[in-house]
Amino acid sequence: MHAFAQQPQSQKMNPFAATNKYHQEQNLNLSPVQVILKLYDLVILSCKKSDKKMATRALNELIVGLNFEHKEMSTGFYRLYDYSKRCVFAGRFLQAEAVISELRGAWAQVFELK
Repeated sequence: MHAFAQQPQSQKMNPFAATNKYHQEQNLNLSPVQVILKLYDLVILSCKKSDKKMATRALNELIVGLNFEHKEMSTGFYRLYDYSKRCVFAGRFLQAEAVISELRGAWAQVFELK
């Protein structure tokens, strides 16, 4: 193939592929604390966009990540996440966003993150 010949459409590089790959690799290198912070951010952003599906998915990930060996603490977080999910299902995005924003602020403060 000549160097200046057109590549078939299937072989053309997606202009966002490098950016997507970078973000995927960056996310793989996050600490568990940073992952939770990213999930909080995702819930907050999803609530601002009234995106039930994405908010629910992020809240489900937070619930799945709970360690119930520490029953009292994980039960408290579970109740807050579950309440937030019920708010999202009911279309009360501001309430869900408020709960998760408070948690995000506390989380960032405890671990000295932005």
